Amino acid sequence: MEKLQTHIFKARSKWKAAGAHDKAILVATLSYLVLITAFMVWHQEFFSPDRFFVLAFLMMVLLGRAWSFLWDWLPPILLILGYEYLRGLVPHLVTKVHIRTMIYFDKTIFGTVPTIALQQWLFRSGTIHWYDQAAVVLYFLHFIVPLLAAMVFWFLDKHVFKLYMAAMVLLSYLAFLTYYIFPAMPPWMAGQQGFLPPVAHIMDQVLANFAHPISLPTVYNYVGANLVAAVPSLHAAYPLMTTLFFYKKFPRYGAWAFLYPAAMWFTVVYLGEHYVFDIVVAIVYVLVIFALVTNWRGITNKAWQKLLQFFKRPVQAPVK
Repeated sequence: MEKLQTHIFKARSKWKAAGAHDKAILVATLSYLVLITAFMVWHQEFFSPDRFFVLAFLMMVLLGRAWSFLWDWLPPILLILGYEYLRGLVPHLVTKVHIRTMIYFDKTIFGTVPTIALQQWLFRSGTIHWYDQAAVVLYFLHFIVPLLAAMVFWFLDKHVFKLYMAAMVLLSYLAFLTYYIFPAMPPWMAGQQGFLPPVAHIMDQVLANFAHPISLPTVYNYVGANLVAAVPSLHAAYPLMTTLFFYKKFPRYGAWAFLYPAAMWFTVVYLGEHYVFDIVVAIVYVLVIFALVTNWRGITNKAWQKLLQFFKRPVQAPVK
């Protein structure tokens, strides 16, 4: 932890000492990616990791940082895309889907399923409110906000960038294992199949007011969908992991960043994509992985010392 804090301090000093040119490069890169994000969301497209990588690489070519970008970014992006491919295989490997565990958990805590309660309270079919639109836009930022944060870390501190990307990759693959062991039906599907009252398709009604959808090339066209990959919710997990690293790096402003995962948690429940149970599991996964990644040197050193002590123990002669 002390080593990470030292890197954070150096990064803050580096930013303060950076010239106007370097700061302008970072601001220009982020502005470029934000504008593309706005365009894609307006046209009902996710800014997926492969699209981000290609478009960011083009920017790095213009800035003369192409090789450095490829060296640092290509391995984690490929690993994340590998996770997405494996996730799509899960429906072909499982036969049983869990339904009642999440419903029982939510009802035990809240007395009802929050998705049903929120939609009855806030949503009116045929009337789109500002918070309906905000929820859908936030949902579409699932990939891009963590990747934009990674870009900031990459510019300011390569060490933190590597820790962050390692945490995101570990989180993704742990989620994949859980999807295989515990495939879970989301609220919208439970509503369709009669396990819950009908869940409104808020996203479909909101997207009907957006621009006509476009289709940009992406490897996700060749990745199978997994409709029962609900526990844990990566829509809940990615924002929290991003916020924890952001808070570590910018503690003065980082507390405000926790509004981002809180808003996403509300969004996925309100839209009927996840139960609160899915979010709780995601939070546990994130906290464990964050602790392991940011303290991995100390953990491995202690484990190594314990191992050495074990083998150095004197062997007692058997009692006759």
